[in-house]
Amino acid sequence: MRLITAWSRVRVPPQPLLANTAPSNVLSTLRSYARAHTLLRPGPIVLAVSGGTDSTALALLLAELHEEFGLVLHVAHFDHRARPRAAAADAAFVAELANHIGATLRVGRADAPPKNEDDARNARYDFLRRVARDLGATAIATGHTRDDQAETVLLHLTRGSGIAGLAGMRPERDGIIRPLLAIGRSDTVAVCTAAGISPREDPSNRSLRFARNRIRHRVLPELLKLNPDVTSAIARLADAAATIADSTADRAEASVDAAESEDTLAIDRLPLESDARGEALALWWARRTGQRLAARHRSALGELAGSTNGSRSLDLPGGRALREYKTLQIVVRGRESSPVDGRAAPTDKKSLRNGPLTLERGNSADWHGWRFALDVNIDGPSQVGFIDGDRVIVRGRRPGDRMNGPRGAKVQDLFTDAKIPARQRDEWPLVTVDEAVVWVPGLTSPPRSGRLALRALRVGEYPSGMTRDNREQVASLKEERPRGTERGRPRT
Repeated sequence: MRLITAWSRVRVPPQPLLANTAPSNVLSTLRSYARAHTLLRPGPIVLAVSGGTDSTALALLLAELHEEFGLVLHVAHFDHRARPRAAAADAAFVAELANHIGATLRVGRADAPPKNEDDARNARYDFLRRVARDLGATAIATGHTRDDQAETVLLHLTRGSGIAGLAGMRPERDGIIRPLLAIGRSDTVAVCTAAGISPREDPSNRSLRFARNRIRHRVLPELLKLNPDVTSAIARLADAAATIADSTADRAEASVDAAESEDTLAIDRLPLESDARGEALALWWARRTGQRLAARHRSALGELAGSTNGSRSLDLPGGRALREYKTLQIVVRGRESSPVDGRAAPTDKKSLRNGPLTLERGNSADWHGWRFALDVNIDGPSQVGFIDGDRVIVRGRRPGDRMNGPRGAKVQDLFTDAKIPARQRDEWPLVTVDEAVVWVPGLTSPPRSGRLALRALRVGEYPSGMTRDNREQVASLKEERPRGTERGRPRT
């Protein structure tokens, strides 16, 4: 994209400023709307002018209001390179218009023709924001009218939008103001006619290849037969939807603040209503990834959060959503570390960052946040088992692990039943005696078959992934001592 600040091809001699020619009712409506929404603030303002009827009327109207509101006008024009033959004439027209209203002019040009409407829009707004930054502008003003609002709402409706989509375009959002939403296209035509100006016409606006044009030229004319003031009616619908959407957004923000913990989200703390919950999930996603989710992606994320059984994941724009029971987290693309603890994620799910730990009689040792002591006391509310065997080892899970015994449960099933998050399972200790799994501290009862006391203590708090049932299970374990063995330290 090139930014041109001085013209080399278009030379326009200075012209006297235009006299006040806009219809008084249009000017009055615009003035009231701008004051009601605090749109026009003193200082530099960028006017996005394509040369069409609406943007030309925008420039003419704000030129008449610039002294009243303390505005310093700067016209910005962008060449999308979609109409090479007409581009120079469009720019020349805008240059003359800027000169007539006493505004400076900035012109930008796309590096290549756009592939679609979204590409064109993104390139145009990137240019406008760059100009606004350079000028220190208070806002960027566009020429969207009440008719454009009606078209936008109908488009969103046909695509299955929710309340937020029915709100259409807002008077102000993200530094963009739309002061002409209070007037219709017939009003902008009247403004240009009163000024004796014939705006430029873009033939693509008549093409039915674009969905918006089909709404404009086929759908709205039929609706006008039912209600001649249908655009105003749709605008009122958009205003009502905006009020509801804003209230929902406020609730969503409050619920996300309450449910968010580091990089995880507690699903059971989100609103129960589907709209409020969907808005909260979308807000959380945007905060973490910087990506706004389309309706179908929001629906998919809502479905993921709607179930709390087991673990599931979902790829979305910006990253992967991982649900583990009642908790959601995001793995942002391009990050090699865990989104929860910041540590490097293992490349092999079966591998452990620390290997097996062999316990020696009379000593204690730590393994992944647990402290184990064989035939020796340790401080704290430890769980105590009694074992016999030559090799007592603490290790992580392995494929096919089962508890010792003729009907030994699968270790995987133990984790699932206790709702231990998948990310914690590789670091959960298994106690083996002569290679047989005899104890999973916190999940199974301590072994009682031997004479050597083995104590297990979770260092610090219980892991965040443990449920209340898990904690109650651990707290309810009592030390049982076979007859003839020395008394172990009782739990507190």
